[in-house]
Amino acid sequence: MNKTTRKLFTPSNNALLSCLIIGASAPISANADNIDNIINEFTAKASQYTDVNGIRIRDRSLAYHRKNKTGTDWKLKVHDYNLHGETGADTYEGDEIIGAITKEFNEYITTELSVGAVYLSNQRTGDETKFTNYKAKVTAKPNSKVSFSIEHGEDLLFKEAIIEDDTNKLVSGKTSKISGTWRAAKRVIIEGSSQYRELSDGNRSRHHRAVALYGISPDTPWIWAGVETQSLSYDDKKSNYWSPEDYEAHALVISSNFAINKKLSVNINGNINRTKEDNFDWASGSAITVGAKYNLTDKASIKAHATYSESTRENASWNGNNVGVSFTVSDF
Repeated sequence: MNKTTRKLFTPSNNALLSCLIIGASAPISANADNIDNIINEFTAKASQYTDVNGIRIRDRSLAYHRKNKTGTDWKLKVHDYNLHGETGADTYEGDEIIGAITKEFNEYITTELSVGAVYLSNQRTGDETKFTNYKAKVTAKPNSKVSFSIEHGEDLLFKEAIIEDDTNKLVSGKTSKISGTWRAAKRVIIEGSSQYRELSDGNRSRHHRAVALYGISPDTPWIWAGVETQSLSYDDKKSNYWSPEDYEAHALVISSNFAINKKLSVNINGNINRTKEDNFDWASGSAITVGAKYNLTDKASIKAHATYSESTRENASWNGNNVGVSFTVSDF
């Protein structure tokens, strides 16, 4: 099999192999008053996403949310994620089923825990991969301005990229991450995160990110602009996936959302960046994403987005684009 990275998604400059984590908790004992209250707490959602790169995602979930008489908040969720990805000569089919439980002990502490199973197959070669994942997270909010979380989990990287090791096994990763947000003022937000990942092929990575945003218009319609900096490093530089020993990126960023009317809203996000990778000169780049959400009914909506990015380094340039549409139905 060709030892190349099969990217299912093209990450933005601030999404460098980021980890999707859900987190840690305890047993449930929701006290429902009657059968009507129990039924009313269930929420079902289903969505489908398709883009021009041959990616199709079906996302279905069933959640039960209950606030019992002691004031603690519980949520149980079953999540089914189906993936169809075309990557050159290969077509991948994948399924992930996750059971998650969340408990909000009080306004300060929330814990989450999820355990799931992943099945992924290469339709051309017949190779199959089965994997049991887990994700854990504890979030603390000491006051209305500060929030931070600690999380840990293990999962295949197939949502980010299809990566094989030297024995043709799909690469998985154990990831630990700490992140925080500080609302320093009504118009100022500071965010930061630090992530450490151990990959099953023996490689290790470290990813650090910090961003400061200023609210040009902090209310609806909202416009936030600021600066972002991040670094990424791997112990070993691998030939079958992007693994720089030293990478850094700095960007001016802007994010906005406008409500056109009660049914339609538009968002625009963009950045201008400078990046540096070991053994290369500095590169200059930019990216812009335009999206829209239209509420068909109170329970159904459709979203669309288009992204264009470009970069120039050492008299060479490249660009890319991505277009996607998703349809979501909830509470049915």
